Amino acid sequence: MADCEKLLVAAIDFGTTYSGYAFSFRHDFENDPLKISASTWNAGSRALVSLKAPTTVLLDKNEKFHSFGYEAEDHYSQLAEDNDHLDWYYFRRFKMMLYGKEGKGGLSKKVMLKDIRDRELPALKVFSEAIKYLKGHLLMALDKRGAGVKESEIEWVLTVPAIWNDPAKQFMRVAAEEAGIKGDQLKIALEPEAASLYCKNLPVEKLGGSGQGFTCFSKGSKYLVLDAGGGTVDITVHEVEQDGHLKELDKASGGSWGGTTVDESFQQMLIKIVGNEVMQEFRSENTSDFVDMFREFETKKRTVDQTTKNKVTMKIPIALKELFETNTGEDLNETIEQTNYNGKLVWSGDKLRVHPETFRQLFSMALDSTIEHVLGLIAQKSCERTSTIIMVGGFSESPLLQSKIKESFSKMRVIIPPDAGLSVLKGAVIFGHTPRAIKARRAKYTYGVGSNSKFDSKIHDESRKFFNEDDKTYYCRNTFSKHVTKGDLLEIDVAQSDQPYSPMSLTQTSIMFPFFVSDDTNPKYCDEPNCEQIGKMSVNIPKGNKVSDRTVRVKLIFGGTEIKVEATVEHTKQVTEATLNYLD
Repeated sequence: MADCEKLLVAAIDFGTTYSGYAFSFRHDFENDPLKISASTWNAGSRALVSLKAPTTVLLDKNEKFHSFGYEAEDHYSQLAEDNDHLDWYYFRRFKMMLYGKEGKGGLSKKVMLKDIRDRELPALKVFSEAIKYLKGHLLMALDKRGAGVKESEIEWVLTVPAIWNDPAKQFMRVAAEEAGIKGDQLKIALEPEAASLYCKNLPVEKLGGSGQGFTCFSKGSKYLVLDAGGGTVDITVHEVEQDGHLKELDKASGGSWGGTTVDESFQQMLIKIVGNEVMQEFRSENTSDFVDMFREFETKKRTVDQTTKNKVTMKIPIALKELFETNTGEDLNETIEQTNYNGKLVWSGDKLRVHPETFRQLFSMALDSTIEHVLGLIAQKSCERTSTIIMVGGFSESPLLQSKIKESFSKMRVIIPPDAGLSVLKGAVIFGHTPRAIKARRAKYTYGVGSNSKFDSKIHDESRKFFNEDDKTYYCRNTFSKHVTKGDLLEIDVAQSDQPYSPMSLTQTSIMFPFFVSDDTNPKYCDEPNCEQIGKMSVNIPKGNKVSDRTVRVKLIFGGTEIKVEATVEHTKQVTEATLNYLD
């Protein structure tokens, strides 16, 4: 049965390289959770139909949205051919700018985003325009079906990597709200969790047959979800509870080792040959050729495996070779002979022929980082007896990644669903219907707020002691008031902490706490090296004649995909307004 009361759940998978949407009606979900409709796109000038579109946004010279996806790519190419593109803004693969930005000077509503020619616009505008377009496209698809669904009857789901920090999640929520999605109709889904829910609902034969599906998702079984996307490799380990719900065994982890890491290795290989200045000029002056080059590389990435023996031949725009030879006065192939690529590749006209082993080496950083991380994860005590790896995400369709995982974890069962690239998207729809299917998650950090505690000479440093005139009491400055410890098991919608706080002055109408994360299990002070401020918590406090009358109890609820905060006045039990904000 669905938890969600809305008529329809619509999910947007906002990817680094590709994006799409999917939806299902509540009555269909209750009969068949896999009855999910996905978006279709005309793949630009190639007249192909695709289930996802490139995450590409084009804005005109007046900073007004023009197009998205294949349409944006093709229109920008036409502009570039006529040399009319210089005042336009072309953004591609921009999602990863949110990864790892936290703390002071990190992510804010005002952060800027560079386009392909290093021209800047507010990131929030670009993200919200992309979400707005995908939302509009979805609503049009519903209209064409004559679905008769009102916007108020839709529950929206937006996907984010599980390894993203809380400011990045809030940034995506704000972008979605600016795109016209109401906050109380929006859920954030963690990508590997969504994929896990999708695979859990697949019939056995889709998971490789021979009863694997039943053993993989039977009660008490443990499995690792490896979600390899364009930007990130995102990993969670789940255990199936007795009631069929899922529990996270180790905090979500991973890194920026997705498919675009391979693209970056390819670009670095070209830079080692033609030089950075030529490559920058090529990207700036021959932008459509630059985009086409990576389109071509994207298709080649999916064809090469461990057994490929022939040279990999791909088209390279002739403009890059001409630009190099004009700028340097050197012959390109003579230059190649002076590099480490001598004998490993041949560049003739608009063709680049690469030795298969050299091509495979472009994957080495992405593959090695992923293997090393998974090895470390399954060695953890909490993850012992994990017998299955489920590979999902677009990069999981890479034959090289598949064979490397199977080779490195030969004693484990490796399952790759037939539509690995759509697992997150379809799973996000299932999550929207049953957000409580993931029963418990692990705390990624130790979370707490900065406060001034009553001074205790047995615990606190004398140098931090100060006297407060209002209540004639000595306090310790900058103590870390802990709410959750890194690695704690956090049940969904259950308050994991309940701490009392009092204002230090009778004139205060609110308390503003700096909100911190730490990799340490028990930080004492907020200014310790491993503590990082990621936001602010604000709590309104009642009027009163005594400080003790104005004490509030603050609960932080960590079990969901986003942290919630609740506050009550201690002596009246009245709820008071409390907010948690990560973005300036």
